[in-house]
Amino acid sequence: MLSTSTIRRYELLIVLSAAAAYVVRRLFEIADQFDPDIRLAQSENVKTSVILEDLATFDYNQNVIFPTIAGAILFMSAWYVFHYLVFPRIREKNFETTTLILGALTVVLVVGSLFVYSYFKLEWRFRYDAASISGFRVYSLFRKLYLLTNTVGLLLILLCYEAFAQVFYYTAELYERQRQPRHQMLLYAMLVLVGATLIVWVTTGRITNLVLGGQGVAPSLVIITFTVVLHHLFFKKVIPYFSRFQLNTLDGFLYMFAGICAYGLFSLLMFFIVMRFRGGDGSPVVAFYLLPSGLGLATAIIRWIFFVENQQLQTQVLQKSAELSTLRSQINPHFLFNALNTLYSVAMKEKSETTADGIQKLGDMMRFMLHENNQDRIPLSKEIEYLHNFLDLQRIRLDESQDIEIRVNIQEPDRKVYLAPMLLNPFVENAFKHGISFRKPSWVYITLTQDATKLYFKVHNSSHPRNSPDLEKGQSGIGLENVRKRLELLYPNRHTLDIQATDHDFFVSLILGIY
Repeated sequence: MLSTSTIRRYELLIVLSAAAAYVVRRLFEIADQFDPDIRLAQSENVKTSVILEDLATFDYNQNVIFPTIAGAILFMSAWYVFHYLVFPRIREKNFETTTLILGALTVVLVVGSLFVYSYFKLEWRFRYDAASISGFRVYSLFRKLYLLTNTVGLLLILLCYEAFAQVFYYTAELYERQRQPRHQMLLYAMLVLVGATLIVWVTTGRITNLVLGGQGVAPSLVIITFTVVLHHLFFKKVIPYFSRFQLNTLDGFLYMFAGICAYGLFSLLMFFIVMRFRGGDGSPVVAFYLLPSGLGLATAIIRWIFFVENQQLQTQVLQKSAELSTLRSQINPHFLFNALNTLYSVAMKEKSETTADGIQKLGDMMRFMLHENNQDRIPLSKEIEYLHNFLDLQRIRLDESQDIEIRVNIQEPDRKVYLAPMLLNPFVENAFKHGISFRKPSWVYITLTQDATKLYFKVHNSSHPRNSPDLEKGQSGIGLENVRKRLELLYPNRHTLDIQATDHDFFVSLILGIY
């Protein structure tokens, strides 16, 4: 799925292309209406001189092409100013003079688009003499009242578009952060809805029909207001009430079924009452009750399923953040114990040159611990670099010719891959801590590979139970438990950790979802 910034760039191209296609289609439609009407009048024996005289004030370029294209350009300019300049400032609660000026510019552009279109656009219709066509009549639909009501209608279109766009951006950001399938499913559903709406609008619709439909501005405002009120009622009262019941139990299912039946019976009763008093016409119930309540309920359910649960999970994450910070801080002393033991062994049996090399690698590792380790995500290449430094330190300490075998197969990343720091190294530390013996044959095998979506990490080592006192007794086992808990907190449903232990060997397999 594309990032939000990329989506907004494509959005501009798609919307402008759809607007251009809409304008071209409308111009062809008007031309297709004009020519047949001329031929029909001629077939009714209307003289050409009469037709020319009646249409003398009508100029196709000035009264059709110009207002259609100019009105579209002004309206798309209003959309661009509001969508890309005004609303981002409103969202940041920036109500300075610049925001107010841009908001006023949006209204001026909307009014200008309507004025240019309705003032310069001329319509025609047949003029009749008795029952036959006698010529044409050219007229204008420009009215000051229409200019006001249509301005409200176009502003409603901008607001509805912005509301939908913001929901889409928010869902895309959630999916980008959490990679939850339900967010991806909602994104695909919204894309399908957008595609279908654009196709219908470009091929058959008119811009005011998106909101006004033919009901007019006032009824449309009532429908939108009622939809918002019902959405709030369903979201704040009804759904939270029924969400307390366990739907997988008989009582919970019966409560939900009873609520649905009650809602359906009430809607049916309203429909029959209105039909009785309006002589069988139930359209007001459909327009002013069934449509708003259906939209309000559907949007409330979507909002609850896809976003409220996410807020609850965020609260849980905040409650666990202290635990995560504690787990992360425990990595440092655990690492320093091992590193100091390594340098102590080297200093006892090697010359200072080797010790200096070990200290340099230790410095690189401590730099990693101080900088990268405190970040939420780091490049995989940094984690691999840390692993190589750690392994080099271990090779300095160990003599691989004394029945100690170390095999390392690490695939270098060929693209930018990020993961939480110190997820891999604790398994390697554990392998060297419990898998190396100077008295018995020992081995450590490490493999790290990746594909487009997953990272595969395996550590297999010999196992040698210790009888001597452990200098890290107070820290025993903290590394693996640390990683296990961090994986559960940071990669829920995105990792598989398999640990197998016997008296002779120890095996760890980690499969991690990467994007």
